[in-house]
Parts: sequence; C-alpha cells; structure tokens
Amino acid sequence: MVYFIGMFVLGVVALTARGSVFVFLPAALLLFWVERWQQKQDGAFNGSGTGYTSRLSDRQSTGIKQIYRSETIVGSYRRTFEQAWHRWFVAFPKVENFFLNLDFDLSQRELRFEEKAGQRLWSNQTEWMIEEGGETVGDIQTENTVRHAVEFTEVLNMTYRGETYQIRSPRLSRRIEVRRDKKTIATSHRKRHLLTFDVPDLETRSVLLAGMILFRLYFRE
Repeated sequence: MVYFIGMFVLGVVALTARGSVFVFLPAALLLFWVERWQQKQDGAFNGSGTGYTSRLSDRQSTGIKQIYRSETIVGSYRRTFEQAWHRWFVAFPKVENFFLNLDFDLSQRELRFEEKAGQRLWSNQTEWMIEEGGETVGDIQTENTVRHAVEFTEVLNMTYRGETYQIRSPRLSRRIEVRRDKKTIATSHRKRHLLTFDVPDLETRSVLLAGMILFRLYFRE
C-alpha cells in the first residue's frame, strides 16, 4: 500500500499541471495490484524438488519469503528499508537494487546484510556489512574490474568469519556460483521466479544461501 500511495502522490505532483492525474491513477492501481499478486504467489510457495528452493518475484516490498529444503521450511528472508521514501524510490525501474538491506533467519541463525550508506553517490562501489547476533562478522562488496567487464561477469566478494568467498555469474546466464580458493562450492539457478540452490551441508550454508540471494537482488538476476 505504501508503494501505491507514493506513486499516486508523485503522479499528482508531476502531472497536475497537465490535468493527467486521473490517467495516472489507474496505472498506479494496476501496479499495486501486480505487486500484491506477486507477494501472494511468493507467500503461497511451499517448496519444490529435493534441494533448497525459494520463490522470488516480488523484489521491492518487505514481504517475507520462505526457503525450503524439499517440503520443509528451513528459513526465511525479507527486505528492509531505513526510510519510507527509500521504499518508494526503488519502485521505479532500474533502481530496485538501491537501499538493499536483507534480514535472514536460516537454520536458527539470524543474519543481516546492511548496505553502507552513501557510497553510490560518489563511486560505483557497493558494500554491505554482515551482522550475526549483533556482531559484525564479515562484509560483502562489488568487484568492478576491466577483466570482469570484458568477460561480462558480475562479481561480489564476501568475507565471513575469516573466510573469503567469490560469488559470480556471467551476465548472460542465470547460474550463480560461489568459489572458495578457486573451487566452486555452491551454485544457484533460476527458472522464471523459482530459485534453486545446491549448497553443501556445512556450517556456512546459511551465509552461502544468503549471499546468493543478495547477488540476485543486487544484479537483478
């Protein structure tokens, strides 16, 4: 509903002079309906297959999304915003990955990825702090290099409790892989709105799942 109100207010301000408010209102209502439908579809998802799965169609709201292993819920995640206007801002095309903070509850482990403020105003670097139990335990940052640009590859570097990981994907692929010491240890695929994950049953599986979900939201995969 916040999105609908924000879009309508912006439409009133921008279009009143032209007498087009009543043209904008149906469009705002339609977008609100689509968002609500996406949220309901995500909420109705109850697992698929035998591995780790989640459904991700609504990317802008704060709705809770579940993560399943087969048909058993193993965790959830949700997006959060520091300011109400951040929520309105990301409703516009091409900027839905701004102000990206995520809270995870995975296997009784609570993780928070909090984006450092202000970086995008003066550089193309984005960085998040990883918090667990109120403690800062790592960070994630984009890696923008000429080599990656030539290879059409998107990359995040993640450090978690002293271990370093690289999360990467070719821009023309829906496959994500997590590497440690140049070896692939986890992967994720997307088919429409269904996300699947192949993650080893290690102590770090929660942060690997969380890192790949952040990757999809940030790079709009």
